[in-house]
Amino acid sequence: MSNALITYNTTKPFNRYVMAATITAPVLVTNIGVVMLIACKDRLKTPSNAILLSSCLVCIVLAVELISSAVASILIDNVNDYKGLLCILNKSTELTLCGVFNFHITAISLERYYSVIFPFKYQKISDRRNTAIAIMLLWVVPFVIIYLPVTVAAVQINGDCSNWTEIYSIKAAFYYGLFPLILFLPPIITLFAYTSIIYKIYAITRKTWPTTTTEGYTTHLESRNIAFQLIINHKKALIQMLMMLGTYALSFFPFFAFYIIYVESRGTLFVTATYISYLVAVAYLFAHPILLIFFTACIKEEVKRVLKSNFTCFNRLFETHIKSNPDTDDKATRSSHFETVRTTVTKVGYTTH
Repeated sequence: MSNALITYNTTKPFNRYVMAATITAPVLVTNIGVVMLIACKDRLKTPSNAILLSSCLVCIVLAVELISSAVASILIDNVNDYKGLLCILNKSTELTLCGVFNFHITAISLERYYSVIFPFKYQKISDRRNTAIAIMLLWVVPFVIIYLPVTVAAVQINGDCSNWTEIYSIKAAFYYGLFPLILFLPPIITLFAYTSIIYKIYAITRKTWPTTTTEGYTTHLESRNIAFQLIINHKKALIQMLMMLGTYALSFFPFFAFYIIYVESRGTLFVTATYISYLVAVAYLFAHPILLIFFTACIKEEVKRVLKSNFTCFNRLFETHIKSNPDTDDKATRSSHFETVRTTVTKVGYTTH
């Protein structure tokens, strides 16, 4: 087909930008918390944690973009009057930031892969300079392969950034090329990385596992039991891989399926399902820093330390308040006070008699 314009059904179940902005409020809280924690703690300033910090910054930028789009959709009646704004607050920017985020997820998996499979090479190349270059590429490459081609093509064909999704050639490259690439790259790399890590651990452990019996040989059944036991002993890596892939798949794959059908039907099929699955995908930005904390030992330990310190500080403040306030509502204190008064009155009455 040529670059013909394609029309869509404009009926929408709700304003997706407003709903997405509502969801991104906790996204900002969790990601800003992780960024501040890594930036303020010297022991967390490592190359691997720098990539984690950068991934949380992507979530913050994407959340700000969604909130800005929500504000624009509410305050501006006709967005087409603001051509420059359309070049920033549009689907290409959103997918580009999603690409930056997914490239970070891919880099996190690859970093853990190299640290386990090639530990000596990893120690040589994981310095500040190489880490800074890697992070810069994680931000720049998605803009080069997504945002710039789409924006330049839209300007050449339409003269501005508006209605570029109605141009068939851009739509085909966007929805059937760039979108699947951005969406499926992280789970494929993550599956490869963690499968290799688990196999490496399994192979190393099996070499040191007692594989002989008192007679000097093992049966086939015993070998299978040993292999199964090795997998159970390293179930943490399996659980980590399954949780990361499962959370990602449940968050993004339904949206991809519904959205492709929605686009092909020109906005007539699975409209509500597409919008709801989109919000579920946005909610993954909230789960991302939680997964990082849960599966990164040094950050998890530091979070526990901070929470314990704040809890201890709160308890001290609470105890100080009770001691300095005799009129507290504590039941035990009131009971003790009333008991003292009653005893005093009884003694006074006994003395008068």
